Amino acid sequence: MTPREGDSTFPPVDMPNSDELTALEADLCTAMDLIADGEERRALVLLEKTNARLRLLVAGEHRVAALRLWAQSHSISEDWDLALLKYEQILSIDPADEDALWQTILILLRPKENPEAARTLLTQKLLPLHATPEYEDALREAEAALGIEPPRR
Repeated sequence: MTPREGDSTFPPVDMPNSDELTALEADLCTAMDLIADGEERRALVLLEKTNARLRLLVAGEHRVAALRLWAQSHSISEDWDLALLKYEQILSIDPADEDALWQTILILLRPKENPEAARTLLTQKLLPLHATPEYEDALREAEAALGIEPPRR
């Protein structure tokens, strides 16, 4: 007879699995819904619980996925410095992580109002990886904020 999870002979595994990560992502969606419904207090409690679980998961094999969810959690609560920190941790693992670069740029460009840093990341890191109209629009936005004239065509 094969032991089953939950049996006393089968030790619980504390590694995240896709179901656990999906549940945490669902919690983030619920928090956004609560904020939209004007229930910020309940949303913050849910985000704190989610962050506590994510804190335990970042050491495992799903580290990047857990860091990404943690960054999203901080973005939902508009804690931009902590969100940037989590995206920086992702980029320390994979400097070419397109989503982490893009989210970092969006935070720098808008809430942090640092178009120079956003422009630098766009021109040196993100656009060389993958040029999209959305990324090019962000570059034009950063350059406009810096007073740089668009090139004439």
